[in-house]
Amino acid sequence: MKSICIKSVSEEKIEFLIQQFELLPINICMSNYRFKTYDNLIIHYLEEEYIDEFYEIVALILKKCIEKFYENDLIRKNVEKNYFYLSSIERNYIFEITKKVLELPDEKIGYKNDILKTAIKEYLLENKKIVLEGFVNFRIKEYKELLEKIVEVSVFSYLDLITF
Repeated sequence: MKSICIKSVSEEKIEFLIQQFELLPINICMSNYRFKTYDNLIIHYLEEEYIDEFYEIVALILKKCIEKFYENDLIRKNVEKNYFYLSSIERNYIFEITKKVLELPDEKIGYKNDILKTAIKEYLLENKKIVLEGFVNFRIKEYKELLEKIVEVSVFSYLDLITF
């Protein structure tokens, strides 16, 4: 049996994860407890085989969670920090262009999904618990750098549009 503990300060994120895990046709047992400041989702994988596939599935679900709850904030912070000299309307346009670019197939935007999923899976193979907020803040540098490049491309696209 393998177990993973996912910690978050947000009940909403834990609820999202529970819903995602409940959809899986694999043999897992879940428990959800609150200890001090964290909601803890503990997932027990009850099989002895297909351990790698289990970690792959957990990484995919956590990737979805990060994209759903953190990606927009990461993009907005990047736009605000690096392009503060543009008007708020222009920064909003850049944000929207960036979101559209992120809808492109992965091979066109630098394998964003693989970068994030791999970072999560590698972390989980070494650790039995993951604190979502800490992981997003400190463990996905390559993913954040790719988002920064995508924002930069969006800025150039926006500038091309307004000078056309």
